[in-house]
Amino acid sequence: MKAVKLVAFVLAFVFVLTACQPPIPEAQESIEPEVITVQVTPAVEHWLPRVAACAQEIPDFGVYVRVRPRADLAREDSDLVLRLGERMEGDGHVAVMGTEEIVLVAGKDVPIAALSLESLQAIYAGEISDWADVPEARVNPGAGEAPIMTLAYPAGHEITLLFRRAFLHDAAIPNGVQTYSTVGFLEELLALYPTGIGFLLQSQVPEGMRIVPIEAEEPSASEQYVLAVTLQAPEGRLKALLTCLQSVQ
Repeated sequence: MKAVKLVAFVLAFVFVLTACQPPIPEAQESIEPEVITVQVTPAVEHWLPRVAACAQEIPDFGVYVRVRPRADLAREDSDLVLRLGERMEGDGHVAVMGTEEIVLVAGKDVPIAALSLESLQAIYAGEISDWADVPEARVNPGAGEAPIMTLAYPAGHEITLLFRRAFLHDAAIPNGVQTYSTVGFLEELLALYPTGIGFLLQSQVPEGMRIVPIEAEEPSASEQYVLAVTLQAPEGRLKALLTCLQSVQ
């Protein structure tokens, strides 16, 4: 009888201990991290810090970035393409992230406050090579020659193509023009050739560099869209990334 009571006591004690134990938590669903491939053209490479900042705000998300010339973009090899311009044939889903403006910049000794579109076109066509022959220039008689050093991004560069379309009626820039591929090199060239002119995106103009307004009867298409191109409508974390980029200006 005592053995029966002892067994009953032990079972009751085990039941009480079991009842006092906290419930075993259910296994939490694991979150699969996501990494996407982003291609950007050199013209919008300065947007990469924005991309990184937005990606950091999205949990379990990362980006792998490739910088490629516009002609080498491979949409099928990436989840997202960032570039300037307009929608092109073969683009899937296109969204506007913001705008950039192409501006004319000049060395410190360029004798103009503004430049007409006609004069700009004549300079980049090689028809005018001295500021004394530019109607808008203020060159004192007898001051000597003031040669125009025409500077440009390389012929196939995205900004060159858009500059030609916006200002030159898509006319080619003659061979032999001094070229630059970075804003820093353009700065060096304008210091070396203080009567030179070039062009770049307004958002990248360094402090102290002169911007020369271009005067025209009709406004030129100097403002360019920054486009996000995806194969299909973005969803999930990719959509969150693009929403963040649109809000960061």
